[in-house]
Amino acid sequence: MKEILLSFKAEYFRPLLYGIKKYEYRKRFCDEETKAYLYLSGKSRQVIGILELGKPIRLDLTRNNYLDHPDTLKRVDEYIAKKMINAIPIKSLSLFEKPIELDDIRNTIPGFMPPQLYYVLDNNPILKDLLEQQPIKEIVFSHNHEDIYYDNLAKSVSELKKTEEYKELHDKYINNYKDIRGI
Repeated sequence: MKEILLSFKAEYFRPLLYGIKKYEYRKRFCDEETKAYLYLSGKSRQVIGILELGKPIRLDLTRNNYLDHPDTLKRVDEYIAKKMINAIPIKSLSLFEKPIELDDIRNTIPGFMPPQLYYVLDNNPILKDLLEQQPIKEIVFSHNHEDIYYDNLAKSVSELKKTEEYKELHDKYINNYKDIRGI
C-alpha cells in the first residue's frame, strides 16, 4: 500500500469529516490502495489524520456502468468533462489525538513545503516517521465499498452540503472538532 501526504482544502473537508463524502476526485492519482495522511491547507495548515483510500475508479473507462442510473451518469459526465476522472473510494478516516501544525513539521524538517496535490512518503523518510508516530484519537467512520454508492458518486461538495444529512451532522458534530482550524 502506497503512503502519501495528501493536500486537501479545509473548506471542502466537512462532508468528508461527517462521512457523507464517499469519493475523492483527482485528475491524477496513485493506481492502488493508498494510506493518505491528510494535510489541510489554507488557514488550517495542519496534518489531521489518515484517510484509507481504495483503488481509483476511472470514470471515463467505467461510464457505461452507470447507464441504469441516469442521475449518476449525468454527474459522471460532468466530472469527465472537467477531467476529474479518478473517483477514489474513501474507505475510512482516522483523526490524530492532536493535529500536527505546519510550523511543528518545519521545526523537524526545516524548509518543508506541503505538496499542492500529494507526494509519496517513501521519498521523505523523516516526515513519514513523524506521521507514523502520531497517536490516533478516533476512527471517525469507515465505508464498505463492495458496491458503488450511486447516490454519492460524482456528487460535488456543494451538493453534499445541501443535503439534510449534512445539516443534521453539521449541527451535531461541529463543536467536537474545534482543534481542526479552518473547517
